[in-house]
Amino acid sequence: MAFRAEATVHCPDGTPVNLGGWMSYSPGGALGWVRKRAEQVAQQLGAPYDRAVRAWLDDAVEYRWAVDGLAAGIPFVLRAVDAEGCTYAFIARPDVDVRTATAPLRVPCGQGAA
Repeated sequence: MAFRAEATVHCPDGTPVNLGGWMSYSPGGALGWVRKRAEQVAQQLGAPYDRAVRAWLDDAVEYRWAVDGLAAGIPFVLRAVDAEGCTYAFIARPDVDVRTATAPLRVPCGQGAA
């Protein structure tokens, strides 16, 4: 099974913006990318808007729960909202269509700035 990780931002007055993505054959690899990207965005958001992201980053039990859940086929979503009402979403999910892909996995799908 493969896993897809992605980050997006949705602002109230605009269209969603892709902040990058990653594919991995392991749930830990996909969630590792989510952790890295979420930490980058949290640094840019600053306090108090980074609170939800930092709480998840600092909680090893929650991270393990997310890895185990993803391995069982349960998607993971982490959200943060900034002062302008933009919602940042960090998602890891099983990718059922990967069997038809011809490109190698573990290649970044995009690395945009937040």
